[in-house]
Parts: sequence; structure tokens; C-alpha cells
Amino acid sequence: MFVVIAVAVAWYVTWSSTDLMNELMMPEMTASNPAVLAVFLILLVVMMVAMMLPSALPMILAYRGITRLEEGRPTKPADDVGTMLFVLPYFLVWGSFSVVALLGLMALGLIGPFTGALAFAPAVVLLAAGLYQFTRPKDVCLSHCESPLGFVMHHWRSGRAGAVRMGSRHAMYCIGCCWLFMLVLFVVGAMSLAWMGIVSIFIFAEKVGSERFPVKRLIGVILLVLGGIVALRAALPG
Repeated sequence: MFVVIAVAVAWYVTWSSTDLMNELMMPEMTASNPAVLAVFLILLVVMMVAMMLPSALPMILAYRGITRLEEGRPTKPADDVGTMLFVLPYFLVWGSFSVVALLGLMALGLIGPFTGALAFAPAVVLLAAGLYQFTRPKDVCLSHCESPLGFVMHHWRSGRAGAVRMGSRHAMYCIGCCWLFMLVLFVVGAMSLAWMGIVSIFIFAEKVGSERFPVKRLIGVILLVLGGIVALRAALPG
């Protein structure tokens, strides 16, 4: 129930702050003002919670369940503080990555509207994201997200400091897995709630896929088709 409430609140805050985010997405405003950058980071962290908490929940529950074990048996209360320390780096790392990525895209003029040669930028991002779904780095990073219990057991570090290290490592694998999804959201979706929902579904769906039905490949095909359609529209006159 807590997770449902947290996700609902995060989506509401994201929805209600859409206009503010659009105002903050100006390089001259954000990069030159630390206070504005801090607000920008907070809003992006909230956005990450809204988008990624549902897909991160199995990993969080796996960690919390392991903290109850002693000599292989659930004989003690779960470490709620340790669980929070496991989760916190995940969203801070993602929020920081999002700030850096957005500032970089804004500096390069890759946040719409696009004109001239840049009209092909959304198509290029979609095609790159689609191709990445078929690469070895994608497979390796996703393998650390598909089996939450396997990740926790393999990378287990005891103590509160260990929880922070594990959460940070999981965040880095997740970025390696999903960074191009974020670029699709920023460049193609222009931070819209609809595209946030689409990217959230993609991230969740591929984590619950299987070798018999590799969702990541299907998502790759969808992105490639969308990229082709967007490229064709950009190439047509008028």
C-alpha cells in the first residue's frame, strides 16, 4: 500500500509541476543558478520515483527479505532503515544522471521544437534506442535487473554502508540498461506524461520478460519502427 501511495503522489507532483519543469528547462536559467538547479534535481528525482519505483519494487522487496534472514531463516525483523538506504542511492543516481543528461541536451539544442537538420534528431534517438536493445551491454545490464534475488545474493554487502553500495551499484546497472529510454523521453517525448507512461511500461515490461519471450527485443522492434516513421515524416516536405 505504501508503494502505491508513493507512486501516486509522485505522479501527481510530476503532473502538477509540468509547467514549472518547462520553465526550468532553460540552460541559462538552470545552469547559472544553484537554487534553481536544486529544485530541478528534486523534481527529476520525484519523476524517477513515479516512473521507476514500480519496476524497482521486486529488487527492493528482495533486499528487504534478505535482511530478515539469520542462518538462512527469517528469524528477525526486516531492516527498514537499511532498505531505505538501499533505495535512496537508486533515485539520487537516476536524478543526477537525468539532470546532467538534460542540461547536456539543452546545451546542444536537442530539446524541441526541432527545425532544419535537427528535425531528424528524434528519429535518430529512437533508432539508437531500438538498436541498443539488441546489444551485448544491454543484455548484461538487464541481466542484473531481471533477477532481483540473484542480484542481491551475488552483490550482497552487510551493514548500512553495504546497503548504500548495493543500491548505487544497482542504479548504475539500471542506467546502463535504460539510459537511452531516458533520452527518448527527453528528446522525443519532451517530458510529457504520456511518454513518461510509455517509458515506464517499457522499463517494467522488459524486466519481467524471459528468454522464451524476450520483451526487450519486441521493444527494440517497436522503437525501430517508430524511428523509421519519425524519420520519414521529417524527410517529407511540408
